[in-house]
Amino acid sequence: MPILNRKTIISLGEGNTDLRKTDSLSQVLGSRWLYVKDETTNPSGAFVDRGMTVEISRARALGFGAAAGGWSGNLASSLAAYCARGGMKSRAYIPADIDIGKLYQAVAYGAEIVPCDSAEEANRSLIESQDKYYPVTARNAFFLEGVKTTGIEVVEQLNWNPPDWLVIPMGNGSHLAMTKKGLREIADIGLTKKASTRLVGVQVEGCSPIVDSMRDRKDAQKAERHATIAWDIAIKNPRMGGEAATAIRESNGLAVAVTEAEILDAVELLARSEGLFAEPASASPVAAVRRMLDDGTMLRSESVVCVITGTGLKDPLTARSIACKNKAARDIISRYEDSFRQGGIGDTKVQIIRILLRGQNYAYAIRKELMSITNRSFTLTSIFQHLKELEDSGLIAVERRERSPQRRIRVYYCLTPRGKEIVETLLPRDIS
Repeated sequence: MPILNRKTIISLGEGNTDLRKTDSLSQVLGSRWLYVKDETTNPSGAFVDRGMTVEISRARALGFGAAAGGWSGNLASSLAAYCARGGMKSRAYIPADIDIGKLYQAVAYGAEIVPCDSAEEANRSLIESQDKYYPVTARNAFFLEGVKTTGIEVVEQLNWNPPDWLVIPMGNGSHLAMTKKGLREIADIGLTKKASTRLVGVQVEGCSPIVDSMRDRKDAQKAERHATIAWDIAIKNPRMGGEAATAIRESNGLAVAVTEAEILDAVELLARSEGLFAEPASASPVAAVRRMLDDGTMLRSESVVCVITGTGLKDPLTARSIACKNKAARDIISRYEDSFRQGGIGDTKVQIIRILLRGQNYAYAIRKELMSITNRSFTLTSIFQHLKELEDSGLIAVERRERSPQRRIRVYYCLTPRGKEIVETLLPRDIS
């Protein structure tokens, strides 16, 4: 680890997380030696705390009284937590489609919230403010040195016997790339015979640039973001995608893209079989292992470690959709809150969602139907605003664009898979 002045170290007790051999999960998946590395018990609920303690300690040692970063929800909330611990100000650059639980955390820790429309805008803002705010990104050298400890801990907890497979979610690719570095370093100094572990990086279908680049040898930066869950691994321009791909190849590993349905199944399976509630991105390794065991890529006798990177309470929308599948739980929830108003979704948006449940539609037609249903008047501008807010929340998406007979561009909207699931679980009586 980097040499730091011990007097400036900022820590919340991160690391040394549990590595446990699974029982029920092993039986369900058919693996004899399946482990989970539970990073949800880190102070802010995610693995990034490993890097943040080093990075903010470095900022403190340099004399900074404030730090800024973000875009990734986990990074933003962790940054705010460690700055609070160190008596420093924090600024978080936040996208519109952040998992809402991570926004709650950042605000609770006292961060100044700055909305951004793109990662590029967030990076520009970081550069412009670096005289006053220490800039934190997922590629900072000190941050990365902290992140590499995940792999080192896994091997230590296995009595210095590296597992056959280590399966890690990939967003920017930094966690996987640095895990490889950690494994190589402990092999170089003789703690293990060799760095023999095969690495598996997992992304979500709809936004899997690293997986795509390894399959087709095309530029990973060309990905489009169509994923509606697991946003922390749905990054169009991964900052360490090349390094992650190299680490996978050097380990004779694999890059795997799993579906959103597979991820959601993995969230429930992990919770019910092992008592570990993970956010969707963090459960993706379980989905990947299930597929690899089923197709024979991974042998059932091999040792496998799934790194579960963040707690499920960071994504309350998905948590709620799972809870509402249970009728008793749904009835309890309905006593305390209107189905959608908690998320700022009022009657007009509910009506728009009901319209889109019947199929894709465009703003003018939605406005006309709304006025017929509610007997109220709506401006086209207000309809576009509602549609934009629903799109930002991940409940609807642009399906297609076409030119009308009047040669105007019509934008057709549809419900996303996440939107359908949430709507169908939260408004079952309305839909039926």
